[in-house]
Amino acid sequence: MSREDLAQARKLTPMRPVVFEILLLLNERDLHGYGIMTVLKERKQGRFILGPGTLYRTLKEMKGKGLIEPAGRRAAEDADNERRLYYSITPFGRRVASAEARRMARLVRTADLGGLLSDAENR
Repeated sequence: MSREDLAQARKLTPMRPVVFEILLLLNERDLHGYGIMTVLKERKQGRFILGPGTLYRTLKEMKGKGLIEPAGRRAAEDADNERRLYYSITPFGRRVASAEARRMARLVRTADLGGLLSDAENR
């Protein structure tokens, strides 16, 4: 990652958990809005509720920042609704997600060094 890319990515971190979760999903595969809501609900076992208003505002914001882009409509893959618009992560979005993951990993290492992780297991 170039210095300029790194500087741009750092401006977008820390990011809201919902943005990071969406980037993680789109890093795996392109998804439409309803698919994003469904997969997040499954992964979080119902503990992460994301309504349509919040989702589509977040997707619009992410698109505006260059993190994601429309991947088109895929009627052949989605016979239920040919109007569904799929989203994909951009190369910049992948770099920002990577920067956020590294930032979070540093926090976890610090917490572990401070005994917070082992302390939580002993309670």
